[in-house]
Amino acid sequence: MKSNFIFHFFLLFFYITVLKPGIVKSSNLLCLASISTKLEGNPVSSYCTNQIIVNSYSFSYSTICNGTTLTQLTLSTILYNNKTLSYTELGCFETTLESLTLNSILINEDAFGTEYQSSIAETIILNNVTFTDGRFTSVGNSLPLKTSTLKIVNMGTSNLLYIDFLDIKNLKTFYTVNLIATEPYPTYLNSLTSSDFNISDITMSVSTIPSFTNVVVDTLQLTIVGTSFTTSELLNLGTMTNVSTLAFRTNSIIEYPTQLGLPNNSIKTLTLTTPLLAYGSYSLPPKLVLLIVNAGINFNYNKRLPFNTFPSTLTSIYVGSIGIDSFNQILPQTIQVISIVNNPFGATSLPSFEYYSTLNQLTLSGCGFTGPIPESYCLYDCVLSSNNLNGTWPQCKVCYAEDNIGKFDGNPNLIQGVCYPGSVVPNLDFNNTNSLTLYGTNLGLYGPLIKETNQTFLVDLPQSLFQYSWNEVSFGKVPDTIDIKLSTKYYTLATKYLRPTIFNITRSGNNFIFKGKNFSYNYKDFIITISGIQGFIGYCEFTIINCNFSDQIQLGSSIKGTIQNKKSTEIIPFYLNTNDNAISIQCSTDCNEPLGNGICNITNGVCKCINQYTGLDCSIPYQYISSVSTVPTTGGVVNIWGWFGTLNVDLSIKIGQQICTHNYISSNLINCTLDAGSGTQSITLTQNGITYTGINMFHYTELTYSCPKDCSNNGKCNTSTGQCKCNSGWAGFDCNSKSSTGGNSGTTTASSTTTTSTQTPTPTPTPTNEIPKSNTTINGTDGSTVLNNEQTTYEISILSLIETDLSNNIVNTYSLLKKWTPVNNTSSNIYKFTQTIQESCIISYTIEEIKTARDYQFAGLDLTLDKDSIKISVSIKNYTFNSVLNNLQLRFESLVGDNNKNNQENNQCNNKDTEVDTSEIDKNQLLNYVTISRNQKVLYGRFINRAISDSRQTFITTSVISNDNNNNNNNDDKQSVIIGLNLPHCTNECLIDPDFSVLVSSSYQECSSGSNNGRASWVLPVAIVVPCVGVVVIAIIIAVLYRKNRLAFLIAKSKINDIRLSKKN
Repeated sequence: MKSNFIFHFFLLFFYITVLKPGIVKSSNLLCLASISTKLEGNPVSSYCTNQIIVNSYSFSYSTICNGTTLTQLTLSTILYNNKTLSYTELGCFETTLESLTLNSILINEDAFGTEYQSSIAETIILNNVTFTDGRFTSVGNSLPLKTSTLKIVNMGTSNLLYIDFLDIKNLKTFYTVNLIATEPYPTYLNSLTSSDFNISDITMSVSTIPSFTNVVVDTLQLTIVGTSFTTSELLNLGTMTNVSTLAFRTNSIIEYPTQLGLPNNSIKTLTLTTPLLAYGSYSLPPKLVLLIVNAGINFNYNKRLPFNTFPSTLTSIYVGSIGIDSFNQILPQTIQVISIVNNPFGATSLPSFEYYSTLNQLTLSGCGFTGPIPESYCLYDCVLSSNNLNGTWPQCKVCYAEDNIGKFDGNPNLIQGVCYPGSVVPNLDFNNTNSLTLYGTNLGLYGPLIKETNQTFLVDLPQSLFQYSWNEVSFGKVPDTIDIKLSTKYYTLATKYLRPTIFNITRSGNNFIFKGKNFSYNYKDFIITISGIQGFIGYCEFTIINCNFSDQIQLGSSIKGTIQNKKSTEIIPFYLNTNDNAISIQCSTDCNEPLGNGICNITNGVCKCINQYTGLDCSIPYQYISSVSTVPTTGGVVNIWGWFGTLNVDLSIKIGQQICTHNYISSNLINCTLDAGSGTQSITLTQNGITYTGINMFHYTELTYSCPKDCSNNGKCNTSTGQCKCNSGWAGFDCNSKSSTGGNSGTTTASSTTTTSTQTPTPTPTPTNEIPKSNTTINGTDGSTVLNNEQTTYEISILSLIETDLSNNIVNTYSLLKKWTPVNNTSSNIYKFTQTIQESCIISYTIEEIKTARDYQFAGLDLTLDKDSIKISVSIKNYTFNSVLNNLQLRFESLVGDNNKNNQENNQCNNKDTEVDTSEIDKNQLLNYVTISRNQKVLYGRFINRAISDSRQTFITTSVISNDNNNNNNNDDKQSVIIGLNLPHCTNECLIDPDFSVLVSSSYQECSSGSNNGRASWVLPVAIVVPCVGVVVIAIIIAVLYRKNRLAFLIAKSKINDIRLSKKN
C-alpha cells in the first residue's frame, strides 16, 4: 500500500508541475520537452511561440504553428556543450516539419533519418553545426525521401569532413558554403552506382574536384577553392554528362579548364564569372545553348574571345568586360542573342550582324562605337547605351519609342527624332484556312495585338512578317476589318478587298488630300489619276491619301479622276474642282455612273441623277408611261410601254380604281390583266416607293360610240367610230351645215384657190348663184396659213412649244411663231419648214394641200381627208426634257376676223359675231369636235383621241386653253382661241392627226343686194394633220378668236361641259 501511495503521489506531482492542469499535452510538446531535456536538462512548458525565441541558460528555441500543428522549429545552443541530438529526439514530432533549423548543435550520424525512415523536415538548415563523425549520414545511407532541401553554412567551427553524392541523392536542392575561406572544405565523394540521382540545384564549394558521374542536376554552381587540385581531378570536370547548367567559379586565378569542352559533357548553359586566364583558343561544351562570359579583362586571346569554335546549338552569348576590341568570330547562324558590354572596341562603326538571320536581341553598350545606327539594326531589340553614336534614331525605333526607353542613353550626339507619317506600313492577307498574314515595314519586333480577340500575332520575321490563326468558334467569322495595335496606335486593316470610298478631296496647289475609307497604309497599292495624269502618293493610310501632281492638271469645276487598288481591276471614278483650293465632296456611292444613271455633285456630295433615275445612288428608275394598249369593256390583257428600269420593288398597277395584275415586267414593258370596265381612266403605277400617274391615259374600247347630235337627222352614224356620214346636201361633223356638192361624205367642200405670199393671187370671178370662193395663202417664208372668204379671214399658225410637269405647271416655253426656215420644196402643193430649239431639237413643219379627197387609216381608225383641205404635219426630234415626268404641248393659234374688203355690205345679211362650241369634247369618245363660226361660216375641228407613240397606238386627250395673255396680235378686229392635244411621254416618235373643215352654216342665206343673189351654199375646207416625231409630248392648239367677253363665256361653258362629262364616267 505504501509503495502504491508513493507512485500515485509522484504521478500527481508530475501532472501538476509538468503537464499543468487544464492544458492537453500533445506529442509535439513531449518531443520538444525531450529535446530540451537532452540539451539542457530542463523540459519546456510550451511549444507554439509564434517565432518568439525562448531562451534558457544554454538553450533557445522558436517555433511556428499552424493551429496546434508545429510547422517550423529553430533550435540553438547558447553555450557549446557536448550534448548530441539523434533521430530518436528529432524524429518524434507528430508530422513532418516544413523546416528545421539547427544552430551550433552537435548531431549524430543519421540524425535526420535514412532513406526509408520518416522525414523530420522538408527543409533542413544547418548553421555551424558539428558532427560526431564528420558527416550527417552514415556510409552508404541517404537522407529520407521526403526531405527536399539541405543547406549547410560553415561559420568557422563546423567539422563536416565528407559529403557523398549518395547522401543527397533524394534532395531537390543542396547548398553548402564556407563563410570563412580558411576553414577546411568537406571532401565530396561519389558512391553513386546509377543515375537515379536527380537534383534541381546544387551549390558547392570544393578544394578537391569530385567525379560527377551519374550526377543528374539541372543547375550546378561549382566554386573551386585554391589551387590544390590535381591534374587528374581536373579531368572530373569532363564527367558532367548529366549537368544542364554550370556556373563555374574560382577564388583564385586559373586557366580556363579545357575539360569543360570535352565531347561527353552535356552542359547547355555555361557561366564563367570569376577571373580566368586564356593562353589560346579553347573548346566549349558541344551542346552549349547559352554562354555567359565575365571572367575578367585577361580572359581574351589576342583581344578576341578565347574560343576556337562555337557549337551549332548556341543561341545566346553574353560577354562582359574581358578586354576584347573586335568581334569577327563566326557564331552559329541561328544565334538569337548577342550581348557585349564594356569592351574597348574604340571609335568604330557598329558592326553588321546581317549574317545571323535569327538574331533578335543585341546589346553593345560601353564599347565606344561611333556613327549612326544602321537600318539593319531594326531587326533587333537593341541596347546601344554609353557609346558615341550620332545621327537620328531609325524610324523603326522612333515609332516604337516606348519600347526603347533608356536603350540609347549615353550617346550625346544621338537624336531621337519623330515618327514620320507613312513610316509604319502594315498589310494584311487572309486565306480560306482562317490564317491571317501581317506583313509590311516597321511593324515592330513583337507580335501585334488584335483588338477584336485580345490576342497577338506570332513572329515570323521581326518588323515585317507575322502570322495568326483565327478561331471562329471563339470569335465568330473573320470581320471585314480588324484593328491591330502597333506601338501605341491602332491600325484598321481589311481582311478582304473593300471598294475604296472617297468622302472629300482638298486641294492645296499641286497637293491633294483624299479622305475616305478602305484605303491602305501602302502607297504602292494605289493609283490615282486626275485628267489622265498619274499622281505621286506620298502618304497613305486606311482613311487618308496624300497625293502630289508634278504636271499641270486640267482646270475645271468638275474634272474626272480615278482611283484604283492594284489588288483589284476595278477603276473607280471621282470628280473634283481643280479651279481653286475648294473641298470637293464625294458622294457616298458612285451614283451608278458606270451604268450612266447619274453623276456626283461635288459641291454637296449628293448624286445628280439623269432623268430616268432617282434615289440616293441613282439606282431607282424614275418610271413613266409612253403608250398603253386598249381592251374591250369586258376586260383583258393590257400592255403598258414606257420606262420602268430593272429595279421593280413592290410593283402595283391601278387603272381607274381596279388593280391590273401584272404578268410580266421588263425595263420597257409591263403586261397586266384588267377586269371589266368602261370609259377613260387614269393609270397609277407604283414601285420602289415612287408613284407615277398617267392622267386619262387608258381607254376601254366601247362596242358602239354615239355621233354628235345624232347627225342632226341629216345623216347616218358610224357607231364603230362615232363619225357621221351625211346625206346629200349636208356636211359637218353633225351634218348640220350645207354642202354645195351634194356628196355623201362627212364633209364636202367648195373649190378654192391656193397661192403663196410670194406670188400675186389670181382673182377668182364670183359666180352667180354660187357659194363664194376662198383663197388659201401659205407664206413660204414664215409658214403661216391664211384663208380669206368674202369679208372673213382665218389665219392658222403654230404658236409655241410648252413643256409642263405632272401638275401641269409650265416648265419651259419655246415660241415658234413665224420663226420657220423654208426648205427646198419639190412639190407644188407641199411646203416644208424647220426651226431648231435648245441645241439639238429640230422641229419640222409640213403643209400639204389635198387636191383629191381620200380615205386613210390612223391609229386603227378609218378617216377621210376632203378635197381642197390643208394637211399640216409636225415633227419634233431630240427634245431634251427637264424631267422624264414632263410632257409637251404644241400650241396652235387661229386668228379670225374681217379682212376689211369692200364687199362686206354685199353679205350683210350673214354678218354674225364669233361663236365657239366645245360641248362635243368628251374624253370617253374616240372623236372630239370643236366648232367656231363667224358670219355664217363654220370651222369644224375634229380631234382623234388616239395617237401613235413610239410606233404604238395609245389614247390621248384634247384641252381647250384659255387665251388670257396669249393674244399675240395687236389688231383688235382679230380674235384667237387655243385648243390643245395632250400626249404621253414619247421616247422616239409621236404622231397625232386632227383635221378641220370650214363649212356654210345651215342658217346661211343669200343677201338681197349685190351680185350674190341666188348663190348656192359654199364650203371652205381646211384639214390639219400633225405627226410629232421625237422624244416629246405633242399638243395641237387650234384657235379662233371670238369677241373678248363672248369668248370667255363660251370657254367657261366648255369647261362646265367637261365636268359634266367626267361625272358621267
